[in-house]
Amino acid sequence: MAGHPELEGRSVHEAFREHEWRVLAVGSAADRPAQSSMDALAGIRFRQPGFDWRPPQGKVLRAGDRVVLATTRRGLDILMTGVQPHPADRRG
Repeated sequence: MAGHPELEGRSVHEAFREHEWRVLAVGSAADRPAQSSMDALAGIRFRQPGFDWRPPQGKVLRAGDRVVLATTRRGLDILMTGVQPHPADRRG
């Protein structure tokens, strides 16, 4: 999540976007398991050490953090492209 303007430097609470996404868990880059570039979900398990599945709302997201998000299609599109849809196009 390094450098992502919607997440980095914001608290878990500030990063929440209603009807778009929410932070479910936060993990440190230091706890990252070895993985291949094809295994984007390696280590994301409910009981995996290193992820806080109930992060405090005041926790500030840093460049080295890994985050697990729940998103809508629209939210994922915004996160992946950085482009906000025109307000008239909102289908929420």
